[in-house]
Amino acid sequence: MFISLRLLALPPDRAGEREALVAALGEAAERLRGVKSCWVAPVSPVAVINSGDVVWRMTFATEREALAAPLDPEWRQAITPLLDGVQITNLGYRIANREVGRTGPGIWRALVFRIFPHADPALVTKLGKQTLLLPKYIKAIRSWALSPVAYCEGTKTFDFVWEQEFDSLDGLTGPYMQEPVHWGLVDAFFDADCPEYIVDPHLIQVVGSIDRTIMA
Repeated sequence: MFISLRLLALPPDRAGEREALVAALGEAAERLRGVKSCWVAPVSPVAVINSGDVVWRMTFATEREALAAPLDPEWRQAITPLLDGVQITNLGYRIANREVGRTGPGIWRALVFRIFPHADPALVTKLGKQTLLLPKYIKAIRSWALSPVAYCEGTKTFDFVWEQEFDSLDGLTGPYMQEPVHWGLVDAFFDADCPEYIVDPHLIQVVGSIDRTIMA
């Protein structure tokens, strides 16, 4: 399974078009070849960092199909005009480690981050292993996936996408942030005062509402 994740930041003169853009992209994506599933939503107004206004996540069987989608005549006709003037961060990644739990309404959250080029590979491996401890201790996480980025288009490059689903935002802002594994182990890789510091401070945290799991 290959994921195409786009984060869209609207220009000031289109700030009032967010809901209309969400609806139009969802409708247009249904007509694209190769799309297995599509979720598009307004970005939450809280608990987000550098996330833009709209999050658009599509699932394809292969990376080739994901890369071919923007070349589809339907894309050029229906989607390209919708994205006029929009700043886009486009991430493509193959799901590597994941577990899908119960479905139902809730929120999806992704942390998108970049490792410093000079980082010790052993620390990168350690970051991955310790991140994957979080679902074991944080029962509020009902689905999760940690995936390396295959390609990235935008103003910055990124290396990993760490996705989770929760029943509500409280699961993220409460149990997740308060868990000792989070602030005692994983945060060290993001903290310039710690010897494990290997994550670029320019990261993305994006949150959106879901009516069922989008990670199945």
